[in-house]
Amino acid sequence: MMRMGPNGKNLVCRGCLDRKVSPNTAAKEESKPQKTAKPEESPTKEYFCKACKYNFKRARHLVVSTCPYCGSSNVNVKGSTARIMSEAFRMKGE
Repeated sequence: MMRMGPNGKNLVCRGCLDRKVSPNTAAKEESKPQKTAKPEESPTKEYFCKACKYNFKRARHLVVSTCPYCGSSNVNVKGSTARIMSEAFRMKGE
């Protein structure tokens, strides 16, 4: 069963709560900086085939040059805003 810890911020098991906590230990726990979780990179990349409009994912370490559905070599990596903007400006000029 879990209870609120002595600092009122964390959950502590009842057995640990019953143990006496020295003031030095409690002060050390409160002074520790909180770690911020950084976003993890996805293990896959998203691709889009312009020929057949097929969306698919593959592991990041694999190099994809052709569409697995239609075999076309017109495959792009999805998701990059800069890439999408550059393609839009290039298409506007055509």
